[in-house]
Amino acid sequence: MSNSDLLTNIRQYVQEHIGKFHEARLNSLRNLELEQILKRKNPYLFRAKNILIASDLVRSLLDAHLSSQEETMFGEFLEGLAIHICKRTFNGKKI
Repeated sequence: MSNSDLLTNIRQYVQEHIGKFHEARLNSLRNLELEQILKRKNPYLFRAKNILIASDLVRSLLDAHLSSQEETMFGEFLEGLAIHICKRTFNGKKI
């Protein structure tokens, strides 16, 4: 497989699979409940950060939740991409 063909193949893989990453992010937010977040977070930290307005608290909680979720989901996406590239270039596979 030429470099040009490989790049085309990688672009196609990303286009086909990046939607799953975004869908997982949306599902993570759809299934999120405030009670779940509050159980995992230290409320005193937000007070120490001088978060006094409810909207700022909610934004901060959502940002923290998404950040941790995105790390995992994007890592899975990149792992799939790496396996795909290895398979195409070296006929490799994940064991």
